[in-house]
Amino acid sequence: MSWFEPGSRSVVVVAAAAIACALFAGCGFELRGDPSVGLKTVNLTGGGGTLVEIRRILATGPTKVVPAAKDAEAQLRILDEKREKTVHTITGTGRVYDFQLRLTVRYDVLIPGREQPLIDPTEVISTRLVTYSESAPTAKEAEEQLLFKDMQVDIAGRILRHIAVVKRES
Repeated sequence: MSWFEPGSRSVVVVAAAAIACALFAGCGFELRGDPSVGLKTVNLTGGGGTLVEIRRILATGPTKVVPAAKDAEAQLRILDEKREKTVHTITGTGRVYDFQLRLTVRYDVLIPGREQPLIDPTEVISTRLVTYSESAPTAKEAEEQLLFKDMQVDIAGRILRHIAVVKRES
């Protein structure tokens, strides 16, 4: 009996699938689960789209967002959020080719009752490049807004991962 006979092809497919499953199980592959920051409760203060994304991410996990800092295990404060748009490249004819978008977020994490913060004021920066088109300025403006939203999601995840690491180490 040959491996290429129509009746035995299913055996090969099943064997290949079993080997693939064994490899993925052995390498430590795991789907992303609930976002855990190591805190039971957290108070969020400040403003901006990054804070909205942090609230959205925490709503899907075990950490509860509480309205008062005194009821929270920690307080995450968004101190500043700045959006910047600068010319990145100019063509030989002097026209703008692309812009650099930059989102900067400053934050700290305080523990009620402790003088020293869990995380000192920290700045996180995310940048993206966006090409410019004089023929489609409205579309490019919409693309910029989507890129800023993507940067907010990225920075929110980075902030929460930073809190989780620091909390584990303390």
